[in-house]
Amino acid sequence: MNPPLVSVIVPVYNCRATLGEALGSVVEQTIDPGLVEVVAVDDGSTDGSGDELDRLAEGRPGFTVVRQANSGGPGAPRNAGIERARGRYLFFLDADDRLGPEALERMCAVAEEQGTDVVVGRYVGIGRGVARFTKNIARVGVDDPDTDVYGASLTTHKLFRRELLERHGIRFPEGILAAEDKVFTAHAFLHSSGVSVVADHDCYYLVEREDGSSIMQAGGGWPEVFHGEVARSMLEQVMAHRGPGPARDRMLVRHFELEVLYGLDRRLLTAPEDVVDRVMDGMRRLCEDFLTPSVMMRMRPRYRVLAHSVRSGRRELLMRIIERAAASEPVPLLVDKARAYVAYPGFREPGASVPDTYFDVTDRLRVRRSLTALGWDGDRLGLGGTAVVSRLDTAGRTIALLLRDKRSGGEHRVPCEAGEAGEAGGDDGDSGDDGGGFTAALDPGTAASGSPLPAGTWDLHVEVAHDRLVKEGRLGADRAEGVTAPKPRFVVSGGGVGASVTPFFTQGYDNLSLTVVPGPAALEKLLRVEAVGWDGLPRLLVRGSVPVSPASAAHVGVAVRLEARGGGDTKDAEISLLPGAERLEFTAVTDLRGLAVGRWDVHLEFTVGGETARMRVPVRAGQPKVPPVPCATLGLRRASFYRTGGGNLAVHIVPGRVTALARSAGRRLTRR
Repeated sequence: MNPPLVSVIVPVYNCRATLGEALGSVVEQTIDPGLVEVVAVDDGSTDGSGDELDRLAEGRPGFTVVRQANSGGPGAPRNAGIERARGRYLFFLDADDRLGPEALERMCAVAEEQGTDVVVGRYVGIGRGVARFTKNIARVGVDDPDTDVYGASLTTHKLFRRELLERHGIRFPEGILAAEDKVFTAHAFLHSSGVSVVADHDCYYLVEREDGSSIMQAGGGWPEVFHGEVARSMLEQVMAHRGPGPARDRMLVRHFELEVLYGLDRRLLTAPEDVVDRVMDGMRRLCEDFLTPSVMMRMRPRYRVLAHSVRSGRRELLMRIIERAAASEPVPLLVDKARAYVAYPGFREPGASVPDTYFDVTDRLRVRRSLTALGWDGDRLGLGGTAVVSRLDTAGRTIALLLRDKRSGGEHRVPCEAGEAGEAGGDDGDSGDDGGGFTAALDPGTAASGSPLPAGTWDLHVEVAHDRLVKEGRLGADRAEGVTAPKPRFVVSGGGVGASVTPFFTQGYDNLSLTVVPGPAALEKLLRVEAVGWDGLPRLLVRGSVPVSPASAAHVGVAVRLEARGGGDTKDAEISLLPGAERLEFTAVTDLRGLAVGRWDVHLEFTVGGETARMRVPVRAGQPKVPPVPCATLGLRRASFYRTGGGNLAVHIVPGRVTALARSAGRRLTRR
């Protein structure tokens, strides 16, 4: 009999009510049933779970039930399942959770395709929070800082390659109530050659029991358990399998924050003194053995000051920090020159001797910003939005737009005016009267310290300053519904220098940028030819427009000229200009009478600030053909216009057919 592809291992202890749904989710998988086996291990249940397992397994090949005395935790039954499993892959299913449809098929498929040792499927929390992965990842290493699968989830509800576990002797610690899965998964991650993530399908449902009886819901035991076998085991594994560097530091930070210091909560405030002593002593030894200065400074400030209090034996300070962290009001932030500090107890207290750096949150602060308005107001680009530094009072702050060109390294500053709150206000803990709103008027003609913006692509950042503390972020990705990039516009500064300005949101990142192309030649891409036809006979009409405000339109000259192909004669059109609120409209009429036989190209000229740009007049494809018209007396010449192979407008003058009346008139003139 061929071994199965995947073994589903289910530890069972007093879960009779949920067994049917949990194991039913395995039976209902879309993968070939012959490729799946179930190994359910009853760990000494007293509620009839063992009998329910026997009933569910009856008549089902590949369903094995193992019974054993209660071991005091889920580690032993999982290990028993590993010993009985025959599959190439192992998946650990808790008896009160369930698999999503197609979960095993999808996860096994990516493991086979990519050769990865661990596959993480998307979790769905039922009554509880879960780790979230936003995109599929074919293959990634656990040291990758951008994905950080190690830091995101160490639960055991994943697909593991059995050969990985056997080769490195990876097993669950036994006899503890909680967190044994973290020891196991961390060990597997540290040895894995690669991890895959299936984020586009619901693979595993983590269900919170309604009666709150699960180990996790009950709290997993007193936090001092983490300072023995659990936390020390994980920290030792990281130190043994990773050399010094950022990857190891990230892993150690995760364990200190989530497995060690996390246990310092309000329960300790009412605990007996001997328990507090044991907890502090266990944590102190872990800090002395594993907490390096680089790891200390990577941790969040609360954990830094907790670790300092534990390491220095400051029980009274520790209790005050725990009490303050448990309060409903956020801990205040203080700005001192260019740094910001979270004012936990001990901050600059006489005799506390806690370094300021442990309270420093400067590098963790971020600008929360949104764009609520964007559009042209004449030659200025108007912007409105909100910009706040999380948890800092908005009063007294200053806001500016920063324009940066990556290629040239140029940077220019545009001041903003604080206003009322926009659609997106500050996050929890923000205060202040104006709500973080701002408005700005960006004039491309003066944005470069009173001069026009140079050519380039300018990225827009918003900068928020409190005293000498300055934070910034790209603007645009978070914006109100309906805010779109306005159409390009040709802007002429007071000095007569013109430029095309195109606001846009970047592809992929959706941030706001501006492309600036100076000179009248930029008008070629902004030109819109709206009509080409006859204006009486034989007058060629060209009507078009360019996006220019009334103020800039006064600086723009327009000319249309016909030039004989091959050089020589020219003919200028009569131009009429009509400035509008958004566009400069022009109409050019050229009298074709007197033009020589041949082909004539139609050129358009824009003049701005003494600089002239010539371009051909484009014609849209697919326009209906217009019959030729007479352009000389007695029909001696005829004119037609057409679209060239390059898509431009041209005129063709040809000899006309001499009519009988014209021939008779010619003979009479000859006789005389």
